[in-house]
Formats: sequence, structure tokens, C-alpha cells
Amino acid sequence: MAGHLALFGDRFSMVKAARSNTAKGSKFLYYPMDATEPSDKYNPGRNIYNLSEIPYRQESGYWKTITELSEARTKAHRATIVTQTGVSRMPLCVAGGAFLHPTYFPIDPFHLFYENCMTFIWDIWTLNSKPDEIFHVNSEVAATLGQMVAKATATLPPSFCGPIRDPHLKRNSQYKIYEWMALLHWYLIPLAIELHFDKAVLDNFANFVEGVESAMTVADRTYEDIGKIFVLFADFIDGFEKIYVGKDPTKISRCRLCIFQLVHVPQHIYWNGSIRVGSQAPCERAIGEVGHKIRSKKAPFSNLANIIYEKELVKILSLLVPDLHQDTVPKVEQKRLLVKKKILKREKKSGTNFMVHFGALQTFLQGEDGEVDIDSRASELQGDLSLCARSSRYFEASMAGTTHFGEVLAFYARTQPDGDVDEFVVYCPVVELHMQYRRWQGKWGTTVEVARVSSIVAIVGIWVGPSLQDVHILRKHPGLSLLSEAE
Repeated sequence: MAGHLALFGDRFSMVKAARSNTAKGSKFLYYPMDATEPSDKYNPGRNIYNLSEIPYRQESGYWKTITELSEARTKAHRATIVTQTGVSRMPLCVAGGAFLHPTYFPIDPFHLFYENCMTFIWDIWTLNSKPDEIFHVNSEVAATLGQMVAKATATLPPSFCGPIRDPHLKRNSQYKIYEWMALLHWYLIPLAIELHFDKAVLDNFANFVEGVESAMTVADRTYEDIGKIFVLFADFIDGFEKIYVGKDPTKISRCRLCIFQLVHVPQHIYWNGSIRVGSQAPCERAIGEVGHKIRSKKAPFSNLANIIYEKELVKILSLLVPDLHQDTVPKVEQKRLLVKKKILKREKKSGTNFMVHFGALQTFLQGEDGEVDIDSRASELQGDLSLCARSSRYFEASMAGTTHFGEVLAFYARTQPDGDVDEFVVYCPVVELHMQYRRWQGKWGTTVEVARVSSIVAIVGIWVGPSLQDVHILRKHPGLSLLSEAE
């Protein structure tokens, strides 16, 4: 496919591209649904498209174009066909029986969501907009937001991903894919609430975030489920045009192909079962790993072929003889995040933390037979600063069918007469829980509560707004499974 070089550059549909100026030689690179304007000089005759009625490419039209290209006698004629149709040539993969246009090459969510759309939106907010536009984020606010992001890492579990850097300072310093993921899934919505972003802008961005999260989640899909994902992306695209373009034809350049291609995500889920199957992340990671192993300067490609062959040979052998693989798997040393502490005599005095915890345990166990006899206590390890720079003490629990969140203060255990061990978590709860933009938030409670350890369902991160003091819950997002262990 020809991509941006063609008048129909979208490889899945026959939506005609538009231009944002009338200068001679200006290219048709953008994909608004409605490019009409009073003078009708920018994109005369271009249709107004409806997101629910996108004209998709057909295989018959594709093969017709391939035939025309093969019969073209001059380069100029061939270039005209490519520009008018968006089809540039016939790839080698058509020889396979599985080739079917346009479903054969799926969307890559890894790049579309995080490296294309997310970076583009950030740049519009901070760089490519004017101060009088409602979505513009000036350098002072962007600097504040960036500092908040960098500080927020302290309450994000290290098992989630690597540290998140300041996007205001590090945007052009190879800002990593997992950092864009963190901004999209975790930080931009709560920080935008704290910094009082325009509500229309935030509502629109929330549709994008929810669409990405729904699409990336591994789950069975009904037609109704796919329809809901379509509505989220369609609402985002419609709102995007109203907010970022309006009636100004010179701003059509903001309707990038990456924004328009979000409308295809539900269709790809329908075609392939999951948008994740199109991710290039595993392929790129494998290329990077193999590339670092090349040592021959005289014959690098032969060296590469041997590396790939040996790698596949080892994989086949491990499938045929599983015992070979088990012996080569390195043991990962588990870092100890908790330390068992002895309950000292001086802690058993009124007013100490232990007595507050013990009182909560007594209340929790009230009505059970026997005395409350605590055997041991576990608290977060404090000695190693490298482990404590980021905390894993925030959790989600399910109790009596309701969702609870809290900060662990300590774990306690007691041994029953029959030898069974009861384990409890003493925690500070998040109260006044409610959903905003489809995510949990609340306030820190002032009491100490107790739950059974078995009720904990997940570790979460939190972010507390310095001004509003809202506690925002950061759950693991579905994009994390695409990351490498180092990331």
C-alpha cells in the first residue's frame, strides 16, 4: 500500500484524504470526516463521511488495481494509479492461501495507540496549539504535570513497569513505550483533573483511554461488546474534530491518519478475535535480541541466518524434549519486600501502633471463640533503599461482594488449635469510593481496619492529588503484558 503518498492512503478503507492548505503542490494527507468549508477551495467535491458507514476496501477492487498496475506501460501511468488507489504493488505474501485483502495486515496496537496517537495528542496539547485554544497546555502547566508524573513513581509498584520520567523534560529523549502507556492508562486523567483541564477536552480524552483499555483487554467478545468499543472510538474521533479542528480548514492537519484508524479497531477485533495479535512488539524485540548477537563484520547476514537457525533449532528441541528446556531456565531471585518482626514488650503499651492494630484485630474477630493471640507480624522492609524507593503496599480486595482499596500497615498471623494459620492485613482504607471517568478514586480514611489476607485480589498503585487530596487507584493495565521483563 502507498500510504500517505496516495489520495486514498488508508489501507483499509476508501476514505479520501484531505489537505489543509491551498498552496500549489499541497498534499492530501489528512482524514477528517467533514472537510467542507464555505469557500470550497480546500477539498472541493470531497464527501462527508459517517464513521458508522465507512466504505471498506474490497478484494475484487484490489485485484482489479493489481491488474491495472501490471498492464501500465509507463512509470507516469503507474504512479497515477498508485496515487488514485493507494495500492502500490503486489507483495510476495499473496502467494499464500491465507492472503485476503484488506484483512491480511492487521493494525499494530503497540504503535498506533502509544507511539502514534498518544504522542500526537501530547504534542498538540503542549507544542502545536495556541494559548487561546481550550486544550492548550502552557509550558508552566506542562512542567508542573511532568514533575507530578516523575514523583508519582514512588507509589507505583515496581512490578508494574520501570520508572516513569518527566514527559515535559524527556519527551525528545527516547521516551519509552511503557512510559507513554503509563501516561495514557494511569496519569493523564487524574493529573488533568487536578490541574483543572477543560471538561470537554478531558471527556474526549477519556473516551480514547477507555477505548484503548477495552480493546487491549483479553476477553471474549460479543457483537454488543465490539459495538461498545466502536462507540467509544467514534465518540472520540467526532469530539476530536469538533475540539481540535472546528470549522477552520487550516487545522485539518490535526486529523492525522493515526487518529482516523482508531475507527478500524473494532473491525479488526471482529476479524482477528483480538487487536493484540497485530502487535509488532514481539517481532521487534526478537529483531533487537538477534541483532545484538551479530559479531561478524565480514558476513553479518550469514551470521544472522545461523543465529536464527540455532535459535529455532533449540526451540524445536525443547518442544520435543521438555527436560532439556527445564534445565536451562535460569532461577529468578525473588526480592524480599517484607520482614518478620518480633513484637516487643514496649509496643504493648497503650497508644502504640501495635495496640491500635491489636484493637482493630479484636474488633474484627469479635464473636469468635477464644482469645486473640497473635503469633507474628510482617511489615514492609525498610533497610534496602533500592527496594523501598517504590512501594507495593497498596491493594485491592473483595469483601462481601464489594470492592475495597487500602494501604497495608502490617500483616499479622495466629495459629489455630488445629494447626491452621489465620492471616490478617491491617490497613488504612480508601473511603468515599466512586467512579470518575470509569476509574476508582476516593479519600484516605482516618480509621484502621482489618481484613483477611485471602480477600486481597491484586496489588495496585495510587496517586494522591496534592491540591484536591483525591486518591486515584492505578490498576495494572492490559498493555503491560506486551512489555519485556526489563521494561
